[in-house]
Amino acid sequence: MNIIINNIKNNIKNRRQYFSKEKNEIAKLNLRILERLSLATIILLVLFLFATPFIIRGWKASPQHIIFLPVSLLFYLITFLYMKKGLNSTKFINALCILFECILFVFIILIDVFSDTAAPSCFMPMLCVAFPALFIFPLNLSLGLIGFFDIIYVIAVLIFKDPTIGQYDVFYAIVSFGFSVVVSIIIIHLRIRDYQIRNKFKELSVRDAFLPGIYNKQGCEKQMQKYLEFNNPSVNCSVLFLDLDDFKRINDTFGHQNGDIILQCFGEVLDSIFRSNDIIGRFGGDEFIVLVKELIDENVLAEKCLLISERFGKISHEKIGVMESCSIGAVIVENKETDYVSLLHQADKALYEAKNSGKGKFSLRYYNDNK
Repeated sequence: MNIIINNIKNNIKNRRQYFSKEKNEIAKLNLRILERLSLATIILLVLFLFATPFIIRGWKASPQHIIFLPVSLLFYLITFLYMKKGLNSTKFINALCILFECILFVFIILIDVFSDTAAPSCFMPMLCVAFPALFIFPLNLSLGLIGFFDIIYVIAVLIFKDPTIGQYDVFYAIVSFGFSVVVSIIIIHLRIRDYQIRNKFKELSVRDAFLPGIYNKQGCEKQMQKYLEFNNPSVNCSVLFLDLDDFKRINDTFGHQNGDIILQCFGEVLDSIFRSNDIIGRFGGDEFIVLVKELIDENVLAEKCLLISERFGKISHEKIGVMESCSIGAVIVENKETDYVSLLHQADKALYEAKNSGKGKFSLRYYNDNK
């Protein structure tokens, strides 16, 4: 029972996360769906109005059939022009899609119930089953709309249609709603799973292949640029450029397997000292870079540098019997405008100073924004 409850909670959590984080992409996709759906509706209506008299003798188009055509054309024009202008208001797009769905349900009810009260319905059940696979809406909204119009449809059938025919229409409406629930759950599950898979591959593409918890060079660069651009022109952070001392000697003396262990140990040390929202990356080989958000206190930064050296020396000695060290160059940016290239350049200079002063040393400096 606990497993079932936990699965339900996880599904609800995943749905909320999906619709929260992907709301802009979902809106764009819904807009494209609306454009194609309204165009498809126009084409089908024209074919339907042209071909039906040849199939059903004596059939004539009702006013609701005729009015449905310009309404669909209006929606197509709105979506086409909106996409052409490159506008992307999530609220407007969602409202437009919901309005189209409501209007479509209204016209289908009018056609199925009032075109011929002695004829069985055919469009409403199909629409109920098909709609969950079209627009991407939260489950409660999607099923809420379908359920609401299904109730209106059933009431209209009971009032206006021949009871002999109407009983079958009511039964089909109930069955189609049941199918729409199943289809909605399956479709949402598949979309969320696709979203999670895409996120996983996206995460893997920016993470170091050897040290999964740490960004690779490209991923680190993107994250740092994103942080700097968001906070400019008043950036507050510290950037550390770290280089393992005599790492080549470790590989040559103790073998590449122990060299890999040393790299993993260093990654674990950085991960344990810095926060989860700080940016930690492997710049290449035995070089690492860390952006510590909002840290501008020189004493705190010095303590972190000492802590890195202390923990790294201890864990390397435990793993391979040698106390390894690292050199650190650090730059503090206090309420200044900066960019990735110049910040990295100054951190590299600080690292060069640290390495020149001996192994296991660190050098701190404040960011110089003079070009």
